[in-house]
Amino acid sequence: MVMYNYLIVGAGPSGLCAAKTILQCEPLASVKILDSNKTIGGVWAEENLYPGLKTNNVRGGIDFSDFPMDDAFGIPAGKHPTGEAVHRYLRAYAERSGLIKLIDFETKVLEVSRLGVREGWNLKVSNGSERQVQTQKLIIATGATNVPHRPRIEGTDAFKGPLMHSGDLGKQSESITKDPSVETIAVLGGGKSAYDAVYLAATAGRKVEWIIRKTGKGPEWIFPSHTYLGPFKALRERLPGRRIISIFSPTLWKDGLGTLRYFLHFTRLGKKIAQKFWANLHLATLNDCGMLNDEATKALEPETGPFWYGTASGVLSYEKDIYNFLKNGQVRIHRQDISHLSERTINFSSGTSIHADALVTATGFSAKPTLQFVPESTHSDLGVPSRSLTQDQLDFWGKLNQQADATISKNFPRLLIGPHKSPSSNVPLSVKPYDPNLYPELNYTPFRLYRAIAPPGPTQEGDNSLVFISMFSNLANTARCEIQCLWAYAYLNDKIELDRSTVFEEAALTNRYVRHRAPYGHGRFIPDLVFDQLPYFDTLLNDLKLRFWRKGNLFSEIFAPYTAVDYKSIIQEWLGKNEIVTSAVSAAEPSSETTPLLGSKV
Repeated sequence: MVMYNYLIVGAGPSGLCAAKTILQCEPLASVKILDSNKTIGGVWAEENLYPGLKTNNVRGGIDFSDFPMDDAFGIPAGKHPTGEAVHRYLRAYAERSGLIKLIDFETKVLEVSRLGVREGWNLKVSNGSERQVQTQKLIIATGATNVPHRPRIEGTDAFKGPLMHSGDLGKQSESITKDPSVETIAVLGGGKSAYDAVYLAATAGRKVEWIIRKTGKGPEWIFPSHTYLGPFKALRERLPGRRIISIFSPTLWKDGLGTLRYFLHFTRLGKKIAQKFWANLHLATLNDCGMLNDEATKALEPETGPFWYGTASGVLSYEKDIYNFLKNGQVRIHRQDISHLSERTINFSSGTSIHADALVTATGFSAKPTLQFVPESTHSDLGVPSRSLTQDQLDFWGKLNQQADATISKNFPRLLIGPHKSPSSNVPLSVKPYDPNLYPELNYTPFRLYRAIAPPGPTQEGDNSLVFISMFSNLANTARCEIQCLWAYAYLNDKIELDRSTVFEEAALTNRYVRHRAPYGHGRFIPDLVFDQLPYFDTLLNDLKLRFWRKGNLFSEIFAPYTAVDYKSIIQEWLGKNEIVTSAVSAAEPSSETTPLLGSKV
């Protein structure tokens, strides 16, 4: 049996970037990519696309640093790429780097287990029949948006109409948009996927009953793609990439602006300035979005300011004005909790009900892990979501969580208080964004990874054979992905200097920080960074001993937005500082025994 040097699970943007980074650093390495889809792209695989799907980014916002999306992909500059264009782009990126031949499609990973300490990993996979695949180094690049949240709603069998998650629209949208018996479509959810589902149904000529739970976190922020900085029009997605904006956000990571950050976050005057900045941003964003300009759209006002939402937001990337569908009555909004379903009827807890011929649950994605690591006793040390931690393991993490919260309270006490009811209020808003009854996946622990990449247990023990890429959410995803992939490669080859005695504490601190920082976003499950993404990038680059201030002059460094192009040369720079011994395919037959990974330690 051939043992690969590197095995990557996932052929989406992160998996492709990881493979390209490995081969650029180590051309002779044996690399294999496994993916359960029929085509390349992960969430952008051809079979996952549906009519009208577009990115939140305009052209250039999802590009890899060395492979710009040009006119050949059919998207004019300044426009939002369609799902089809993104799929073609990712395929072209893979073909350019010679990655297609490395991918085994329609291959599902059933189990992942340890061959032995520093001996590699064994994966049980299936593509019609089960087989074993083994590797010295394992990269999990499935991302965190793979398993849909499928809410438990009583009476689904009685509904007798199409019922699907928004993630299924690529395969099933025609069952609701072209079936003449489906005249009214209900959509459950308040995020961008709900907006997309509502728009898809409305443009297909259907009536839409839009349900946003009364006891949930309400509508998310869905912005116009551009805003104004003074007299200048600017892309909203690039605002957090400016250090002049980033400094107003608290952060765990260092970015070279310590003196200014201290003033804004630790002095009385500075705190007033920072609070005024966020209050003004909230009001300016409301003005930009325009949902308060009409009674029909006021129900889409988010409950609190953009500060608390992380990446739980989106962009109005539609050809038509989605608000017009609400204004003319084709779309109706209900702030109600669903009690149960009956035949073609959605019944609310208030005692009222509405008719619907189909229901789309646009309820996001779950913390439930895509892969099953065995034995379950390893989950705590691996830092992966789990429902199987022992009481000793729960106590271990509970103590670290208390230490982390004390650190956050000392440095950023405002985060532990949470959002206020309004920009002018000092009364905390009771935050209950998730209903455990509706979302049983809440029983899973969150990801707890060192630098949001490395499993803390193996790292502490000196075993650098496993990494996770893109268990993360931020606006500058491509730049973050490229930096994470290089950091991961350096880590896998023992080229990162780190204090192994503190990795558990750092993993716990990261998790608790993002939980408090983005309670209305994805912080409960994964790192969710927007205004604090730049300092995280800086930290990874500093670990790699590379420049993280990369603009060339102070003015640009402070005021100009960082994009993926700023990080284009990081692999060459890192290779210039390091010597890597190239790998050859190992034909050695590995041991069939598996060794539990640190399962008894915590």
